[in-house]
Amino acid sequence: MNMPGRSVLRYDGAPMHKGQLDSPKQIRSADDSELVELAKSGDAPAFEELVRRYRNEVFALSYHFVRQRDTAWDISQEVFIKAYRSLAWFRGEAGFKTWLMRITANQCKDHLKKRRLQTASLDERFHTDAPSSIERPDQSMEARELGAAIEQAVAGLPAKHQEAFVLREYEGLSYDEMARVMQCSPGTVMSRLHHARKKLQHALACMGVMEDT
Repeated sequence: MNMPGRSVLRYDGAPMHKGQLDSPKQIRSADDSELVELAKSGDAPAFEELVRRYRNEVFALSYHFVRQRDTAWDISQEVFIKAYRSLAWFRGEAGFKTWLMRITANQCKDHLKKRRLQTASLDERFHTDAPSSIERPDQSMEARELGAAIEQAVAGLPAKHQEAFVLREYEGLSYDEMARVMQCSPGTVMSRLHHARKKLQHALACMGVMEDT
């Protein structure tokens, strides 16, 4: 999946110094921790490489929360700006990606709280311009209706359960990664995920698309 619109995120307007890695090949082969340390010292290409590596995942996670392409793009911009400005406080206890996903999730939750999307209309909340795939001509109406029902049920979950479900089922994070993003214990993660799945099953049963066991 590619990011829409512009290909480079504007993470800050401040000038940066020449990087310590001399070629694009060296930058591409560096690991995250090395790039973070270089970016802390003002290496522009190092941070740009981190943006390149994770912009799609930040955008995808944002979209799964807010369900609007333009809003997800704006949130992605804000996430990388915040990440760049917070690099000095990144200590590496978790991986850079996990830290970035935590910033993204928090940014999305703040946005949803401010905009009160929980009470927005279904047309606004479940816009169908999903960036992750192009609908096949042979995709059945039944499959589309099931997908819309699942999206509606996920969006109706309590915030902590929605976050757990999105991080696990859409982003594929491990329980330990989820615990770091959600800032809770793995046991709490599993509990929230269990409740999320039960609530989803019940919601879908109420919609008549699956049995409630």
